[in-house]
Amino acid sequence: MYKFAQGICVFALAAAGLYGQTSTPPAQVTKTSPVVGLAEGQTAQLNALNPGVVPPAMGEICTGLLAIYDGQGVLLKSKTVSVPPGASMWMDVDSVADLALRSDERREIRATITIPPVLPPAGSTPPTKPPCKLISNLEIFDALSGRTLVTLGVAHVVPNPAATPTPTTSGQ
Repeated sequence: MYKFAQGICVFALAAAGLYGQTSTPPAQVTKTSPVVGLAEGQTAQLNALNPGVVPPAMGEICTGLLAIYDGQGVLLKSKTVSVPPGASMWMDVDSVADLALRSDERREIRATITIPPVLPPAGSTPPTKPPCKLISNLEIFDALSGRTLVTLGVAHVVPNPAATPTPTTSGQ
């Protein structure tokens, strides 16, 4: 009976070791907003909040890639941000300055946030912890009055790498 129990323990330890090797956290997470229309005189603002612990406790600066695409999947603007704990950063897309929309035009857009913005090099050690957390939303507001018209969450996880732009395009 002792040998049987010893064999089960060895098997359980081996299985736990294999599980630990195969269940590494994701290297990169991309989230998207729903599609929303932007018309002349409006601004889209993609916000990212790091809800981490504020000093004097140890908080983590979280880096992410903010991006806005049109309805056909064309990258309109992107920006890499490093957000300290308890702070937020944003990126604006102006309907006139960035998209050159006229009064009779409208453009469908969606926002994505990718954490971390760049994958680790191939062959490097996989991450030992999940990516940091950025809470994000897409806000459409009237450029003249500053009044918010709509706010959408950026929370739908999309598969990588198809939705992940290359961080070479920078805006603002």
